[in-house]
Amino acid sequence: MRQDPKGVASSSQSSGAPTGPPSGRDVKLDVLHVSFRYGQRRALTDISLPIRANRVTALIGPSGCGKSTLLRIFNRMPDLYDDQVVEGEVRLDGLDILAPGIDVLTLRRRVGMVTQKPSPFPMSIYDNVAFGLRLNERLTAAELRERVEEALIRAALWGEVRHDLGRSALGLSGGQQQRLCLARTMAVRPEVILLDEPCSALDPISTAKIEATIEALKPDCTIIIVTHNLQQAMRIADDTAFLYLGELIEFGPTVRLFDSPRDTRTTRYVTGKMG
Repeated sequence: MRQDPKGVASSSQSSGAPTGPPSGRDVKLDVLHVSFRYGQRRALTDISLPIRANRVTALIGPSGCGKSTLLRIFNRMPDLYDDQVVEGEVRLDGLDILAPGIDVLTLRRRVGMVTQKPSPFPMSIYDNVAFGLRLNERLTAAELRERVEEALIRAALWGEVRHDLGRSALGLSGGQQQRLCLARTMAVRPEVILLDEPCSALDPISTAKIEATIEALKPDCTIIIVTHNLQQAMRIADDTAFLYLGELIEFGPTVRLFDSPRDTRTTRYVTGKMG
Protein backbone atom coordinates (compact mmCIF):
# COMPACT_ATOMS: atom_id res chain seq x y z
CA MET A 1 0.00 0.00 0.00
CA ARG A 2 1.43 3.37 -1.04
CA GLN A 3 1.30 6.20 1.48
CA ASP A 4 1.44 9.82 0.41
CA PRO A 5 3.27 12.48 2.45
CA LYS A 6 0.08 13.54 4.23
CA GLY A 7 -0.66 10.05 5.50
CA VAL A 8 -3.52 9.41 3.06
CA ALA A 9 -3.49 5.85 1.79
CA SER A 10 -3.83 5.36 -1.96
CA SER A 11 -6.79 3.13 -2.74
CA SER A 12 -5.31 1.53 -5.82
CA GLN A 13 -3.39 -1.10 -3.86
CA SER A 14 -4.93 -0.95 -0.40
CA SER A 15 -7.16 -3.48 1.31
CA GLY A 16 -9.21 -3.89 4.45
CA ALA A 17 -12.69 -3.61 5.95
CA PRO A 18 -14.78 -0.48 5.41
CA THR A 19 -13.61 0.89 8.76
CA GLY A 20 -9.93 0.53 7.77
CA PRO A 21 -7.96 1.55 4.70
CA PRO A 22 -10.36 1.51 1.72
CA SER A 23 -9.89 -1.21 -0.87
CA GLY A 24 -10.26 -0.66 -4.60
CA ARG A 25 -13.71 -2.21 -4.31
CA ASP A 26 -14.78 0.32 -1.67
CA VAL A 27 -13.65 3.38 -3.61
CA LYS A 28 -16.06 5.16 -5.92
CA LEU A 29 -13.99 8.22 -6.77
CA ASP A 30 -10.21 8.00 -6.55
CA VAL A 31 -8.51 11.40 -6.59
CA LEU A 32 -4.86 11.06 -7.64
CA HIS A 33 -2.37 13.94 -7.52
CA VAL A 34 -4.88 16.57 -8.65
CA SER A 35 -3.67 20.16 -9.01
CA PHE A 36 -5.59 23.15 -10.33
CA ARG A 37 -4.76 26.64 -11.50
CA TYR A 38 -6.62 29.47 -13.14
CA GLY A 39 -4.41 31.76 -15.11
CA GLN A 40 -1.10 31.79 -13.25
CA ARG A 41 -2.67 31.27 -9.80
CA ARG A 42 -2.47 27.78 -8.32
CA ALA A 43 -5.48 26.92 -6.17
CA LEU A 44 -4.94 23.19 -5.51
CA THR A 45 -1.66 21.30 -5.16
CA ASP A 46 -1.25 17.51 -5.43
CA ILE A 47 -4.53 16.38 -3.86
CA SER A 48 -4.94 12.61 -3.41
CA LEU A 49 -7.78 10.93 -1.51
CA PRO A 50 -10.01 7.86 -1.95
CA ILE A 51 -13.72 8.63 -1.71
CA ARG A 52 -15.62 5.56 -0.60
CA ALA A 53 -18.80 4.31 -2.22
CA ASN A 54 -22.15 4.75 -0.44
CA ARG A 55 -20.74 7.09 2.17
CA VAL A 56 -20.81 10.81 2.85
CA THR A 57 -17.47 12.59 2.52
CA ALA A 58 -17.19 16.16 3.83
CA LEU A 59 -14.68 18.71 2.55
CA ILE A 60 -13.90 21.26 5.25
CA GLY A 61 -11.48 24.15 5.65
CA PRO A 62 -11.31 27.97 5.77
CA SER A 63 -12.76 30.10 2.99
CA GLY A 64 -10.57 30.06 -0.09
CA CYS A 65 -8.85 26.77 0.76
CA GLY A 66 -10.00 25.01 -2.43
CA LYS A 67 -12.99 22.94 -1.23
CA SER A 68 -15.48 24.10 -3.85
CA THR A 69 -12.80 24.11 -6.54
CA LEU A 70 -12.08 20.44 -5.87
CA LEU A 71 -15.79 19.62 -5.87
CA ARG A 72 -16.30 21.30 -9.25
CA ILE A 73 -13.49 19.23 -10.78
CA PHE A 74 -15.46 16.05 -10.08
CA ASN A 75 -17.96 16.86 -12.83
CA ARG A 76 -15.64 18.81 -15.10
CA MET A 77 -16.99 22.30 -14.41
CA PRO A 78 -13.56 23.90 -15.16
CA ASP A 79 -14.10 22.83 -18.79
CA LEU A 80 -16.39 25.84 -19.11
CA TYR A 81 -13.48 28.28 -18.64
CA ASP A 82 -10.50 28.67 -20.96
CA ASP A 83 -8.02 29.73 -18.28
CA GLN A 84 -8.71 26.90 -15.80
CA VAL A 85 -6.30 23.95 -15.90
CA VAL A 86 -6.62 20.65 -14.02
CA GLU A 87 -3.77 18.17 -13.67
CA GLY A 88 -3.81 14.64 -12.27
CA GLU A 89 -6.48 11.94 -12.39
CA VAL A 90 -9.94 11.42 -10.94
CA ARG A 91 -11.04 7.82 -11.41
CA LEU A 92 -14.76 7.05 -11.29
CA ASP A 93 -15.02 3.27 -10.94
CA GLY A 94 -11.51 3.11 -12.39
CA LEU A 95 -12.17 5.41 -15.37
CA ASP A 96 -10.20 8.66 -15.45
CA ILE A 97 -12.93 11.26 -15.91
CA LEU A 98 -10.37 13.98 -16.66
CA ALA A 99 -9.00 12.12 -19.69
CA PRO A 100 -9.55 13.53 -23.20
CA GLY A 101 -12.50 11.99 -25.01
CA ILE A 102 -14.71 11.57 -21.94
CA ASP A 103 -18.35 12.37 -22.71
CA VAL A 104 -18.93 15.22 -20.26
CA LEU A 105 -22.73 15.13 -20.57
CA THR A 106 -22.77 11.45 -19.65
CA LEU A 107 -20.39 12.17 -16.79
CA ARG A 108 -22.68 14.87 -15.41
CA ARG A 109 -25.58 12.42 -15.44
CA ARG A 110 -23.49 10.07 -13.33
CA VAL A 111 -22.12 12.86 -11.12
CA GLY A 112 -24.84 15.38 -10.25
CA MET A 113 -24.34 18.66 -8.44
CA VAL A 114 -26.37 20.95 -6.19
CA THR A 115 -24.92 24.43 -5.74
CA GLN A 116 -24.88 26.70 -2.70
CA LYS A 117 -27.55 29.04 -4.04
CA PRO A 118 -30.84 27.35 -5.03
CA SER A 119 -31.24 27.53 -8.80
CA PRO A 120 -34.71 26.34 -9.82
CA PHE A 121 -35.61 26.78 -13.46
CA PRO A 122 -38.34 29.36 -14.24
CA MET A 123 -40.96 26.68 -14.80
CA SER A 124 -43.31 24.53 -12.74
CA ILE A 125 -42.25 22.34 -9.84
CA TYR A 126 -43.10 19.26 -11.89
CA ASP A 127 -41.19 20.42 -14.96
CA ASN A 128 -38.12 21.24 -12.88
CA VAL A 129 -37.85 17.66 -11.66
CA ALA A 130 -38.82 16.18 -15.03
CA PHE A 131 -36.34 18.31 -16.97
CA GLY A 132 -33.36 15.94 -16.86
CA LEU A 133 -35.55 12.88 -17.32
CA ARG A 134 -37.05 14.26 -20.53
CA LEU A 135 -33.60 15.14 -21.77
CA ASN A 136 -31.93 11.82 -21.04
CA GLU A 137 -34.56 9.08 -21.01
CA ARG A 138 -37.55 7.94 -23.04
CA LEU A 139 -40.32 7.53 -20.47
CA THR A 140 -44.06 7.22 -20.76
CA ALA A 141 -46.16 9.90 -19.08
CA ALA A 142 -46.94 7.47 -16.25
CA GLU A 143 -43.28 6.54 -15.80
CA LEU A 144 -42.33 10.22 -15.78
CA ARG A 145 -44.90 11.00 -13.09
CA GLU A 146 -43.64 8.08 -11.01
CA ARG A 147 -40.01 9.23 -11.23
CA VAL A 148 -40.92 12.83 -10.37
CA GLU A 149 -42.91 11.68 -7.34
CA GLU A 150 -40.10 9.38 -6.25
CA ALA A 151 -37.54 12.21 -6.41
CA LEU A 152 -39.75 14.63 -4.51
CA ILE A 153 -40.43 12.04 -1.81
CA ARG A 154 -36.73 11.34 -1.39
CA ALA A 155 -36.01 15.07 -1.16
CA ALA A 156 -38.62 15.38 1.63
CA LEU A 157 -40.67 17.80 -0.49
CA TRP A 158 -43.56 15.69 -1.82
CA GLY A 159 -45.87 16.30 1.12
CA GLU A 160 -45.52 20.06 0.73
CA VAL A 161 -46.06 20.33 -3.04
CA ARG A 162 -48.00 17.22 -4.14
CA HIS A 163 -51.22 19.18 -4.73
CA ASP A 164 -49.50 22.11 -6.42
CA LEU A 165 -47.01 20.62 -8.90
CA GLY A 166 -48.05 23.09 -11.62
CA ARG A 167 -47.02 26.06 -9.47
CA SER A 168 -43.90 28.03 -10.45
CA ALA A 169 -40.83 26.76 -8.63
CA LEU A 170 -39.76 30.39 -8.15
CA GLY A 171 -42.58 30.82 -5.63
CA LEU A 172 -41.16 28.25 -3.23
CA SER A 173 -39.27 29.22 -0.09
CA GLY A 174 -35.48 29.08 -0.08
CA GLY A 175 -35.42 25.76 1.75
CA GLN A 176 -38.03 24.28 -0.58
CA GLN A 177 -36.11 25.51 -3.63
CA GLN A 178 -32.95 23.80 -2.39
CA ARG A 179 -34.80 20.55 -1.82
CA LEU A 180 -36.34 20.90 -5.29
CA CYS A 181 -32.86 21.25 -6.79
CA LEU A 182 -31.83 18.13 -4.90
CA ALA A 183 -34.91 16.31 -6.24
CA ARG A 184 -34.06 17.47 -9.78
CA THR A 185 -30.57 16.04 -9.37
CA MET A 186 -31.77 12.78 -7.84
CA ALA A 187 -34.43 12.21 -10.50
CA VAL A 188 -31.86 11.00 -13.05
CA ARG A 189 -30.43 8.63 -10.41
CA PRO A 190 -26.79 9.76 -10.35
CA GLU A 191 -24.12 7.56 -8.82
CA VAL A 192 -22.42 10.51 -7.10
CA ILE A 193 -24.01 13.71 -5.76
CA LEU A 194 -21.90 16.80 -5.14
CA LEU A 195 -23.29 19.30 -2.62
CA ASP A 196 -21.66 22.73 -2.36
CA GLU A 197 -22.73 24.35 0.93
CA PRO A 198 -26.36 23.24 0.35
CA CYS A 199 -27.57 24.46 3.75
CA SER A 200 -25.62 27.69 4.14
CA ALA A 201 -28.66 29.93 3.63
CA LEU A 202 -31.28 27.66 5.18
CA ASP A 203 -33.09 27.72 8.51
CA PRO A 204 -32.54 24.86 11.01
CA ILE A 205 -35.72 23.01 10.01
CA SER A 206 -34.83 23.02 6.30
CA THR A 207 -31.25 22.06 7.15
CA ALA A 208 -32.47 19.07 9.16
CA LYS A 209 -34.60 17.92 6.22
CA ILE A 210 -31.67 18.18 3.81
CA GLU A 211 -29.44 16.25 6.23
CA ALA A 212 -32.07 13.53 6.65
CA THR A 213 -32.30 13.25 2.86
CA ILE A 214 -28.53 12.92 2.58
CA GLU A 215 -28.51 10.11 5.12
CA ALA A 216 -31.34 8.31 3.30
CA LEU A 217 -29.49 8.52 -0.04
CA LYS A 218 -26.35 6.68 1.08
CA PRO A 219 -27.50 3.17 0.12
CA ASP A 220 -27.96 4.31 -3.47
CA CYS A 221 -25.20 6.83 -4.14
CA THR A 222 -21.97 8.41 -2.97
CA ILE A 223 -22.21 11.94 -1.56
CA ILE A 224 -19.53 14.62 -1.29
CA ILE A 225 -20.43 17.78 0.60
CA VAL A 226 -18.57 21.05 1.05
CA THR A 227 -19.48 22.65 4.35
CA HIS A 228 -18.22 25.40 6.66
CA ASN A 229 -20.44 23.99 9.40
CA LEU A 230 -18.24 21.67 11.43
CA GLN A 231 -21.21 20.42 13.43
CA GLN A 232 -22.89 19.43 10.18
CA ALA A 233 -19.80 17.51 9.07
CA MET A 234 -19.75 15.67 12.41
CA ARG A 235 -23.47 14.85 12.11
CA ILE A 236 -23.61 13.48 8.58
CA ALA A 237 -20.14 12.70 7.21
CA ASP A 238 -18.54 9.27 7.41
CA ASP A 239 -15.19 10.62 6.18
CA THR A 240 -13.79 14.14 6.26
CA ALA A 241 -11.01 15.90 4.34
CA PHE A 242 -9.44 19.06 5.75
CA LEU A 243 -7.99 21.42 3.13
CA TYR A 244 -5.83 24.46 3.83
CA LEU A 245 -4.27 26.86 1.31
CA GLY A 246 -5.00 24.49 -1.56
CA GLU A 247 -3.43 21.44 0.07
CA LEU A 248 -4.98 18.36 1.63
CA ILE A 249 -3.79 18.43 5.23
CA GLU A 250 -5.64 15.45 6.63
CA PHE A 251 -8.24 12.88 5.56
CA GLY A 252 -9.90 10.04 7.42
CA PRO A 253 -12.97 8.85 9.32
CA THR A 254 -14.84 11.88 10.66
CA VAL A 255 -14.84 10.77 14.29
CA ARG A 256 -11.09 10.20 14.25
CA LEU A 257 -10.31 13.46 12.46
CA PHE A 258 -12.30 15.54 14.94
CA ASP A 259 -11.37 13.61 18.08
CA SER A 260 -7.72 12.83 17.34
CA PRO A 261 -6.33 15.07 14.59
CA ARG A 262 -2.85 14.14 13.40
CA ASP A 263 -1.82 17.59 12.21
CA THR A 264 -1.66 20.71 14.37
CA ARG A 265 -3.39 22.73 11.64
CA THR A 266 -6.35 20.35 11.75
CA THR A 267 -6.45 20.66 15.53
CA ARG A 268 -6.48 24.44 15.32
CA TYR A 269 -9.27 24.43 12.74
CA VAL A 270 -11.63 21.97 14.40
CA THR A 271 -11.18 23.65 17.79
CA GLY A 272 -11.97 27.08 16.38
CA LYS A 273 -8.48 28.53 16.71
CA MET A 274 -8.14 28.93 12.93
CA GLY A 275 -10.71 30.95 10.96
